[in-house]
Amino acid sequence: MHPSDNAFYARLFTLSDAELFNYIHHYSHYKGDAVYAALAELRTRGVYVSQDAVSEIERYFTRQEAQRTRLCNYDPRWLRWLSYAILTLGLCSAVFLYVTASPPPQYPLGYDPFASKKYVRELELYGGKINVLAVEFRQWLASLWRGQPLAYTLAFLTVMLSSLLWFIGSHSASHVDTHAEKHNVP
Repeated sequence: MHPSDNAFYARLFTLSDAELFNYIHHYSHYKGDAVYAALAELRTRGVYVSQDAVSEIERYFTRQEAQRTRLCNYDPRWLRWLSYAILTLGLCSAVFLYVTASPPPQYPLGYDPFASKKYVRELELYGGKINVLAVEFRQWLASLWRGQPLAYTLAFLTVMLSSLLWFIGSHSASHVDTHAEKHNVP
């Protein structure tokens, strides 16, 4: 927004020095643009503002901008709780699937095509060894999404996702705690 379009910037010139210093001393209560505008107005009036105060304001708004643009604006410790919830729900679902899974269906043709040397030979003839490997891989991958193997797949994916979220939450929380300790040191 252009400064002339905002009512604050129009009113800025009528504020006293004490009111402008209120923006600087209580900068956490105001938007960054308002605080920087108050700083600029004090400088144009020739009023001295310490460089320490200006650098502290810049650090604060830089930190606020970093937190605002962070992937997750919430406390990073929530990621750990989310990982616990995902782990619990996923493993319970995997156990439920394992217990209630029906036996794998028999081959629709009545026999396993890979047991036939003729079928394997034709696959190899048309596509080479890579075709045989691709068909075996596709069948193996399809078998992961049926019956009891689905329970194992779900448990594995749950553990992987949960551990990833827990690691990100722990790493971010320790990073935030470390930076908080550095800023609180006199």
